[in-house]
Amino acid sequence: MDGVMKLGRGFFFLPLAALIACGPPDYTPVRDWANVAGNAAIYPELVTRPGAAPVVSPAADAINAMQQALANYLQALDTLAADGLLMIREDPLAAYAPRVAPTSPKGAEAIQTLGALLRERGRSLARAPQLRATIREADAPVQALIAAMQEAITTLEPAERATAEQARARYQRLLREARDEPSRQILRDLAALYEAASANRAAAIKNYQTVLADIARGHALLKERVSNLTQEETARQIRAAEAELRRAGARLPRDGLGIAVPVMAAPR
Repeated sequence: MDGVMKLGRGFFFLPLAALIACGPPDYTPVRDWANVAGNAAIYPELVTRPGAAPVVSPAADAINAMQQALANYLQALDTLAADGLLMIREDPLAAYAPRVAPTSPKGAEAIQTLGALLRERGRSLARAPQLRATIREADAPVQALIAAMQEAITTLEPAERATAEQARARYQRLLREARDEPSRQILRDLAALYEAASANRAAAIKNYQTVLADIARGHALLKERVSNLTQEETARQIRAAEAELRRAGARLPRDGLGIAVPVMAAPR
């Protein structure tokens, strides 16, 4: 009887051990990096003037669409790394490419490529075992999308300078027209606040460009180490990339009211 029980235990525990051994790899560092990168990619303040309504220029709308497309892809990477299903049947980025195409054809093409990849992964019920192939196939369009975002951001600079110059000229005119010293002092204070807000915004734009560069480097690291994602050294490098991205993201002023928050330029 005792021998039968031991035999029974043996048959019970062997399949359990086999199931444990066949479980999905631990991609926690990849998941954490993708989560941080996805949150950092979304920065609507980039196309919103402090205290003003959102800008609706084609360039600004294209940047906003590219932010959302990149964040959606990174969220999908997070899901795969957690061995989850994407739960999508159609291209989840289809709405973004038309908004980007007039300003950045290369950005639109990158979004279309990523969208087709995510559609295929969703329809094939991809999970953690398909993470490595997804990273390999996605790296080129991810790099192209981020390059397009960086290029689009530089197109905002002339408008930013023109807006600042117009504001300075308006304050100078009002100062000349002011009839008493209290009024002039109020105008000087308002002009100083505007200059501080403009400086903060300029620093925020540069910091966001740093965030994008960190995301690009982080994804390139995933591709470079894609065959060794579960190794300790790879995990250390991914954790370091995540920490750098967190630091860069923390330097971005985030305020739902569009009010400028003091921020230091990113030291590099």
